[in-house]
Order: sequence, then C-alpha cells, then structure tokens
Amino acid sequence: MTINVEYNYIDSLLKATINSEGDVNGGDGFSPFPGNANQLILALAPYVEALEKSGGVVGEFVNPKYTDESRTKFKKPTRLECMMQDYPIILKDRPGEPAKVGVTIFGDQPYEET
Repeated sequence: MTINVEYNYIDSLLKATINSEGDVNGGDGFSPFPGNANQLILALAPYVEALEKSGGVVGEFVNPKYTDESRTKFKKPTRLECMMQDYPIILKDRPGEPAKVGVTIFGDQPYEET
C-alpha cells in the first residue's frame, strides 16, 4: 500500500533515508516533494461499514507545536488529530472486497489572489 506522507513527518523521513539535510529546495527554488490540497471523495457505504466495524474509532496522534528546537515547551495547546492518509488503511480489511482507493494529480497551477 502506498499512502501520502504527512507534512510533519517528511523532513525526518528524508533525513533518515535519502538526504541528511531533509526537505531542502532544489535548484528551481522549490521542494522536490511538493505539498497537496487534501480533498476526499468517498463512497458512504464502505465508510459506514468501516466505522461500524471499528465502533467509530480511527487512529489518532498528537502533533504538538514547540517554541524552539529544544522541544521542551509547547507553543500552544495541542490536540488529537487523525490523518486522511489512514482512510485506506481502515478500508483494507473489508472481507471479499478490496479497498478501491485512487488519486488524481493535477499539474502545477499556482494560486493567484485576485
């Protein structure tokens, strides 16, 4: 299964694998690992089935924001979050029917405020 890597994990993942500097801009001034606009379109029946199976429980994590690199003081109160990237994981165990998950990638379309 291939899923998106959350923004707060990419730098440490790159440092541990392919680039000790982490997520640095390329020669064009942009990251070779651009962000995305997360929008989900899903069928309700498999979603409801997955929620019924799990009792509505999905994986959660805490993503604290720290005041500095020492990571000893919070910038603001933190909250529980869950990731849209985990949705295919909760669908994968549907008996008799594999999860049907896809992606659409649009070309570079810079945002211009009017």
